[in-house]
Order: sequence, then structure tokens, then C-alpha cells
Amino acid sequence: VESVSTTFSIAALVTWLGERIGGTKAALPVSTLLTLLLTTVTPPSFTAKLRKSANLLGTSFLYLFFATAGAPGLAIADTVKSSFVGLVVYLTIMYSVHGATLFGARKLFSPKPRTIADKDNTKVETVNYSSVVAPQRLLVASSAAIGGPATAAALAQANGWDSLIAPSLLVGNLGYAVATFVALLQHWILT
Repeated sequence: VESVSTTFSIAALVTWLGERIGGTKAALPVSTLLTLLLTTVTPPSFTAKLRKSANLLGTSFLYLFFATAGAPGLAIADTVKSSFVGLVVYLTIMYSVHGATLFGARKLFSPKPRTIADKDNTKVETVNYSSVVAPQRLLVASSAAIGGPATAAALAQANGWDSLIAPSLLVGNLGYAVATFVALLQHWILT
């Protein structure tokens, strides 16, 4: 009970600070930024106590998000129908570039294993960089880039890649935070 109430209290505090600092218009991006800063600087000894309850609450809210994400679909159906061809072309280009980037990263950062030999030409060490860009990491990073932190965490959790759940949430939220502030800056410049 203590860890659940602590988790809710932290979430409420970050939301309150986001509203106070960013006002009504920028509360969400400021809250996101504060959450990212908090998760980055908080010592692991503190977060270890909250991990179990935070995972339970996070998973519960993730399911709630998935359940409600498609709800407004009917309201925008006519808009999607009228711009269907443009959307298909845009998404095809976007996903093609994304796939080519992933393929290139895998090829570039995963050279073939090579053997380093000593002066007698005996095998000493085999160097393999494939773990740096493992397929699991690429899949979760891809999911975070396209679907956001919720889908990336769900992918990692469903496949049992527990060590990739927290990074997927952090990278996805960092993407949201950066993109949000870039979009706000772009809106400010264009208006």
C-alpha cells in the first residue's frame, strides 16, 4: 500500500508541477519533461522499492489506454476517407525510410565476427558486435519510434524481454517530449 500511494503521489506531484510551470496549454509537455528528468536522476535504490507497484499501475493504465485509444475512430472516419490516398503515400514513404534505417543500422553496427590472433596465429579472442544492435533491441526501438512507449513496452513485455521494458518507455517518452517541444516551437514560428 505504501509503494502504491508513493507512486500515485509522485504522479500527482509531477502533474501539479506541470500545470504550475507550463500553465493549461503546456502542462502535458512540461509534465512529460519532468517525468523524464525524474526517472533519469532518481537513484536506483529509491526506484527499486516502487518497481513492483509502478509496473502494476503502469500495466493497468496501459490496458486502459489501449481500450480507449480507438474510441474516437468513428468521429474522424470521413476525414480519413477523404485523405486516404495521401495518407497511404505518406505512411508508405515513412515506413520505408524507417525500415531502411533499421536495416542499415543492423548492417553497419553488426560486422561479421572476427578473430584476433597472437603472434603464433592461435585463436585468442573473437570479437562480435551483434549484441549491440540485437534484433530484440531494434524491434523495441522501432516500436517506440512508430507506436510510442505504450506499444514498445507491450512488445517487450509480451516477448519476455524484461530488460527492454524500461528503456522502451524512456526512449518512447523522450521521443514524445522532444517531438512535442519541436512541434510547439514550429507552431510558435509559423504563427
